[in-house]
Amino acid sequence: MPYRVLNPLRQRGFTLVEVMIALTIGLFLSGGILALFITSKQSYHVSEAMSEVQERGRFAIEFLARDLRQAGFREFDQATNVQTTLTEPIIIGWEGANVDPSTESLASYTAQTDVFRIRYRWFDSDTNAFTDRQVLYYIAPSSVPGLRRKIDTSNAQELMEGVYDMQISYGLDTDGDDQLDSYALASAVADWNQVVTVRVNLLLRSSENNQAEAPMALPFLLNDGTTTFIASTGDRGIYQMFSTTIALRNRLP
Repeated sequence: MPYRVLNPLRQRGFTLVEVMIALTIGLFLSGGILALFITSKQSYHVSEAMSEVQERGRFAIEFLARDLRQAGFREFDQATNVQTTLTEPIIIGWEGANVDPSTESLASYTAQTDVFRIRYRWFDSDTNAFTDRQVLYYIAPSSVPGLRRKIDTSNAQELMEGVYDMQISYGLDTDGDDQLDSYALASAVADWNQVVTVRVNLLLRSSENNQAEAPMALPFLLNDGTTTFIASTGDRGIYQMFSTTIALRNRLP
């Protein structure tokens, strides 16, 4: 009985060249997908770090602005209908490079950062009366520096971690015409009763390292007079500056 011979062309498999080409294409595709995944993951971490810094910065600025707007608040004496007085300036600051505010019972603060204190009257529900209050703001030194607030003689509380620097300049009305005339650092303020606005600059850093491609550099007026902050070698955290100017409402006419 005759038998059929199959077409030899249909019996051929892949040649070695075809297999090598297929493997090469597969490797390229796998490498591209892996690179895309790594890039997306890195972008996600950078975006997350930036969001973290921005959130902390907004909260830190809000804490400072709220208390600064309160500076100098005084109640009216209902018996005499006369506003009470504060015996000391409603705000005073220390430039970190020049003065140690040890007289304020401040145990420690980060060198080269600024410190300021405000005063106002507040209602004490325990005594059912108004009393003087003083609030001190500074950057506490630690492995992760942070913004701290010290109220009267109580222990300081950390308001926000990751705040690495705070630089303050003060807007002065030097001629008494209720108009801002100039800005000065704390070391150049001769009369603290002339301060009508406060300009706050904060420098914040992400909690995680290895987020930036290289150590960051950004404009920031440091206490030594330089105008650029440069992260140290090996520091690849995300840094951002936050700045705001707050008017002392109780000094306004």
